[in-house]
Amino acid sequence: MAIKYIMGIQSFSNMDSGASIVKCTDDGKVLDFIAISEERLIRVKYPYVFPVFSIGYCMDHFGLDSFDQIDFLVSDYIRIKRWFNSGPTYNISEFDYLKRKLDIDPKKIKLIRHHLAHAASTYYASNFDDAAILIIDGNGSDLETTSYYDGEGFDIRFLDNYRFHGIGAVYSAVTKNILNFGTGGEGKTMGLAPYGTEFSTVLKFDTELDGIKNSYSKFMKRMPYSDVLNQMDYNNRINPLRGDYKKCTNKEQLLEPYFTRVAFDVQQETERVLVHLANDLKKKTRKKNLCIAGGVGLNSVSNKIILDKCDFEDIFIFPACSDAGIPLGLALWGYYNLEQIGAFKRKKFRWKHAYTGMEYSDNYIKRLFFQYAIPHSRMTLKETAKLISKGKIVGWYQGGSEYGPRALGHRSILADSRQAEMKDKINLRVKHREPFRPFAPSIIYESVSEYFDLDRESPYMLLISKVKKPKSIPSVTHVDNTARVQTVTKEANDIYYDLINEFGKQTGVPCVLNTSFNDAGEPIVETPEDAIICFLRTDMDFLVLDKYMIDATKLEKKRLLDQLLEDREAKIKTKRKELLEKYFKDYDEHQKTHYIAEMNKISEWYTKYKCKYELEKKVFEWTEQKRNILIVGTKSHTAILPKFINGFWSVNVVGFINYDGDAEDNDVMFDYKEYGWKDLYIIDFDEILVSSFEYNFKIKDLLKKKSIKQPVYTIYDNTSRDFLDVLTHFPEFRVK
Repeated sequence: MAIKYIMGIQSFSNMDSGASIVKCTDDGKVLDFIAISEERLIRVKYPYVFPVFSIGYCMDHFGLDSFDQIDFLVSDYIRIKRWFNSGPTYNISEFDYLKRKLDIDPKKIKLIRHHLAHAASTYYASNFDDAAILIIDGNGSDLETTSYYDGEGFDIRFLDNYRFHGIGAVYSAVTKNILNFGTGGEGKTMGLAPYGTEFSTVLKFDTELDGIKNSYSKFMKRMPYSDVLNQMDYNNRINPLRGDYKKCTNKEQLLEPYFTRVAFDVQQETERVLVHLANDLKKKTRKKNLCIAGGVGLNSVSNKIILDKCDFEDIFIFPACSDAGIPLGLALWGYYNLEQIGAFKRKKFRWKHAYTGMEYSDNYIKRLFFQYAIPHSRMTLKETAKLISKGKIVGWYQGGSEYGPRALGHRSILADSRQAEMKDKINLRVKHREPFRPFAPSIIYESVSEYFDLDRESPYMLLISKVKKPKSIPSVTHVDNTARVQTVTKEANDIYYDLINEFGKQTGVPCVLNTSFNDAGEPIVETPEDAIICFLRTDMDFLVLDKYMIDATKLEKKRLLDQLLEDREAKIKTKRKELLEKYFKDYDEHQKTHYIAEMNKISEWYTKYKCKYELEKKVFEWTEQKRNILIVGTKSHTAILPKFINGFWSVNVVGFINYDGDAEDNDVMFDYKEYGWKDLYIIDFDEILVSSFEYNFKIKDLLKKKSIKQPVYTIYDNTSRDFLDVLTHFPEFRVK
């Protein structure tokens, strides 16, 4: 029997960076795993760094100390299918340098599509034997935003995808560019949406909805929106929205009719489109089960609507359905699909709960108490439940941490669901966040149908349901009489179940308020030290660490907090140095600085000059060979070519076909003869030049459908910036 290890990490700088390792044996009897997000370990939310600590965490869990022991590393890609520089116009950072230095044989690295990794994460964890798989996010490999797969047995089959726009991109663009919630703020948009119900519509989407296609080309520009230019200079940041919308500049404005209605509009559109996609996928697959992943899978309102309105018997949403879950999806895909690990019969992956982190021992916690002279007592569930019922706020820390963005009873802050004032109290005193944001109820599964319009388990807070007894649980009832429910079973989390059950015995309501154990702007706590630090920084009353309880009134808060923070920072610094020496061959700070600077010059060249350079080579070829060129595209993009492309004036352009006929293009002037699509087969041309940026890919597909025999040259690819965004901003590019 041989043991195999498969690691999964993302290949591009990502806010949800992390790592996972799947352990298996070639007799098919063992299948084990570990997974963690980098932010939990370095205490920086959305860090966009290489998962140095996550790799070390996973290696330590399995007792590994060398990448020679890793059989395969499975990763995804963003633009071009390659391990290095997958996004050639992206800003280069230490992430890219560390990829170069990772001490692994390149032959062990396997690349798959981003959405396939999502599909693997949710399907293999679903416990279904077959299912339709719907992936929806903001941006994946080759600009994909929506993908259909189906799963049967251990096989995942690609069906179709849509690129360029998509509802996930829309939701993110509205969140960032109108509501100004920033990175990872989509959950805030969902929470704000019910406040806008009564106001007039702001956003008009004019969606092209046909099968998997969910195009918003009239509402927003196509991707990509980010590259090295906007990292170098914020003024070069691309605003993806076409309309002239207000932008929230102060949090106090968020509850104004305009911004609440913006949130409502985009949420309502999301629900409509997701129901359409789920129904379309059902028709195409005829599967009874549905699996969902991708960042939009965190939209728990839409998930419940899909469940209610679509003809699926069961639905599964992976708890780490955002990019946080990509590492485990990658590693699982490797286990089931890499023939090189052996021809043995694969074992079915059994996903029991979301508590994937390592557990910290009783001795570890007791050493902390001794080291920092922290007064503590033994915890009892009866006492803890009583404290919560009396209005106390309790930090609750048990076992291994949860995978994904939701606290599910291992890293939670708990309070009384019956006290109406508790929502505002925690938002103000503990979480330091916007007052409109709701909190989730954790309820024992046996009682869920009594309090909520829900007849099934919802273990990961990914279904929002109507509240049947809002007066009984006001602090977890949102303004629209809904709640993001977590059902708790004894099998999945026995001590949390027993606590809620005890609370129910004392109060008659087996439901507590549950929110993530973190302060605003920081990741959910991972270690016991993190829990104590967060407890000291916020206004909680008690902290339960495993079987122990700490009373905030008995602590010298400032002394203890300063000492813990100093020690944690030193510990992280020391650990980083150790990991770099261990897993990143010949890491050198000076070399790293030089590498980043030089590579960013290449990225800048690629962004500014690549399309211009390639087109000018083509122009020379056309001129030398006296080729007749037909331009298909938009007037604005065609008109700038003679102004910025050397030699273009000498190209024999036989005519122009306007792809979209936008009214805004009507005033653009040039000397080329205009034709209609009906003239395509009578024009004498040798090659087609596609001048449009926005409709580049659509035009290519259309010409293919029209069976055009002549070559088609496109200026732009999936990494490009628009000439109107680059050349016209740099006067030196203009042809003299």
